[in-house]
Amino acid sequence: MLLYSFRKRTRLFKKWGHLSHWLDIHIYFGIIGPLLVILHTSFKVQGLVAVSFWSMITVALSGVLGRYLYLQIPRNIEGEELSEKEFKEIYNRLADDVTREAKVDDKIINSIEADIMPTPQETIGLLRAVFFILIDDLTRRFRVGRIYKKYSAQMSMPAFKVRHLVTMIKKRALLKRKIVLLNQIQQLFHYWHVFHKPFAIIMYIVMLVHIVIAFWLGYAWIFG
Repeated sequence: MLLYSFRKRTRLFKKWGHLSHWLDIHIYFGIIGPLLVILHTSFKVQGLVAVSFWSMITVALSGVLGRYLYLQIPRNIEGEELSEKEFKEIYNRLADDVTREAKVDDKIINSIEADIMPTPQETIGLLRAVFFILIDDLTRRFRVGRIYKKYSAQMSMPAFKVRHLVTMIKKRALLKRKIVLLNQIQQLFHYWHVFHKPFAIIMYIVMLVHIVIAFWLGYAWIFG
């Protein structure tokens, strides 16, 4: 699990694959590790090990939230965070693609985007930003389904072209949401790190103490 941190912070590993792939491996071990530890303890956690166990559970659960926040920040194919200039250029390209392929009135395109996702306010608070994103992600599928029926007749286009257009507008709307809420998400991601790291450190320290004590008390014969 710690290899992801080395890849992220050490120049020596900069060319060792995409950061997004390393994160996937980090998440995989973050899920499998707790499952193996639970099997190892036979669901009996007491004493000092309980501190490491519950720290591990906290780290794993908070990792789910961290992954969700990570996806809200615009990144390139390698997993590196984009600059403000870069993701605005991507948004402009998406807007141009939609205009070129749609061949319909801009008012209809803007109306579809507004139906897919209302634009959040840039001054929205941190908790409201999270609430807005969660509600939007949970309900978007239902809104998109209604859009197909609402605009198919207006645009006089085959169903497959309407779906393609709506998919493109949805990508643009999602990127716009990320741009508008970027500051809030970056702050939340910072606070998440502040919460996530101490529990991870506690987990590793107690784990090492547990291993040392196990060998000291003679459990090493199991590996002989």
